[in-house]
Amino acid sequence: MIKKILLYLLFFTVIPVAATEYNQLAVKAERFYHYGEWPSAIAMYQLMLQQDSRVPSTYCHAIVASARMGQPEQEMYYLRRSMDAGIPLDSIYDGVQVLSFRDGSAHLYENFLKEAGKSYPWLHRNIDARLLDYYCWRNDATGMINYAEIMLAETPNNVKFLTALADGCFMKNMFTKGINTYLTILSLQPDNYHALLVLGNYYYDRGLKDRSDKEAPILAAQYLNKAFTLHPTPYLKTRLDSLHRQ
Repeated sequence: MIKKILLYLLFFTVIPVAATEYNQLAVKAERFYHYGEWPSAIAMYQLMLQQDSRVPSTYCHAIVASARMGQPEQEMYYLRRSMDAGIPLDSIYDGVQVLSFRDGSAHLYENFLKEAGKSYPWLHRNIDARLLDYYCWRNDATGMINYAEIMLAETPNNVKFLTALADGCFMKNMFTKGINTYLTILSLQPDNYHALLVLGNYYYDRGLKDRSDKEAPILAAQYLNKAFTLHPTPYLKTRLDSLHRQ
């Protein structure tokens, strides 16, 4: 009976002590991270992972701290450890993204994804999709076109990727390729509002710039009318009324 009581007391004493030590490490890590003391922060994250390897944010902070030190190989080390610990990859990607964006250093997230793609080629599909999202967020036309084409090579009828490609082409004034891509989207989704709106506005503006282009107003009316039936707005009504007066 005494032995059982001693074991009981030992169990419920060790748990709080361990939890307290972990919390103290977390507080120190947060302070070091906040003040940009990256080696000290990483040392704390190492100790935290020794105590509990199941917390995604620890890996994410260690990865970003490593990136701040210009050590991509260390970033990949923590990514590998997270995979070994069974942490979902999306949790790591999302965490690194949040930390990088929060600090105004979005390029750290971009570089991390590219390094992960090189180090672990079997992850490329998910990583390329995330890079495409990143370039769309940045309105980086070149990145949008490059990564949309990479994704479309395997899924040529994916409307999300087609839209990124078409938008990127329009940003770079590659109108012929952009128009053809929007038409592909409409062949797959005839009621795609974004494609209808972009094409309608493109032909509307082209008709204003070149009054000799008799086809442009007709195409503008066709696409804008369809967009208006899907989502009527004062903006579209004004444009359509203007076309009717021409």
